[in-house]
Amino acid sequence: MPARPLEKEQIMNGAVLSYLGSFLVFGWGVAHLFPTADVVHGFGEISPDNRRIITMEWIIEGVALVFIGVLVAFVTYLDSGSSVALKRRVF
Repeated sequence: MPARPLEKEQIMNGAVLSYLGSFLVFGWGVAHLFPTADVVHGFGEISPDNRRIITMEWIIEGVALVFIGVLVAFVTYLDSGSSVALKRRVF
């Protein structure tokens, strides 16, 4: 039995949830970038190499979260009507 086609309301609700999720992940990434210096100072006296590693790790995590948030919003914007993530099968 083939799946029923999605109604416009279902596609719109899925797109809204995708945008909301992408905004939250993007905001989390930006918020992750700001306290980097405080986090590194919180480790106390550590070697310069360890300080650099912790700094790079925190920056990369923030940038990755920002990228994922932007990617989800961009993909949703491009084709929210036929996105696999927004479709559901009804048997």
